[in-house]
Amino acid sequence: MYKNLSIQVTRERYEGDNFYTFEFNLIINSKVVRQRPLLFGSWHLGDYKQQWAEALERLRTHKTTCLVTCYNNNVAEGDFPGVNTIDIFKVINSKLLFQPRNFSSDEYIKMLKKKEYNMQSCYDFIMPFETHNDHGWELQYWSCDYDPQEIDQLIAELKK
Repeated sequence: MYKNLSIQVTRERYEGDNFYTFEFNLIINSKVVRQRPLLFGSWHLGDYKQQWAEALERLRTHKTTCLVTCYNNNVAEGDFPGVNTIDIFKVINSKLLFQPRNFSSDEYIKMLKKKEYNMQSCYDFIMPFETHNDHGWELQYWSCDYDPQEIDQLIAELKK
């Protein structure tokens, strides 16, 4: 069990239905802080896991990275395009800060005018860390200690 950071994918069944979905679970300091269903219109489970492993590997050389937790550019079926991420900030090699982001519909379309969104370019869309929005409301974020060995173990697990 990881002490600081873990990512788990669980298979969930909707009550009273035979429909299953996979859920992304971000666990920080032994507590699930983010749980979201994964959408598979644009990426498959293997694509998400690959992106998460690459994102965590970036912590070796970068101060910022992101975990893509929802990617949908499949608007042909009437879906709204969008991206959900958890931006990660390494603070003085001892702490990690995590901040969820949501780029949907209009905001997502504006993003695409600047650059195509994919596994390689997703890091170009990381927003600066903020504790409050323009209206003064506190923004959600989490923190944990940065343990490079724990990150390496998590990367190996994601690559299985």
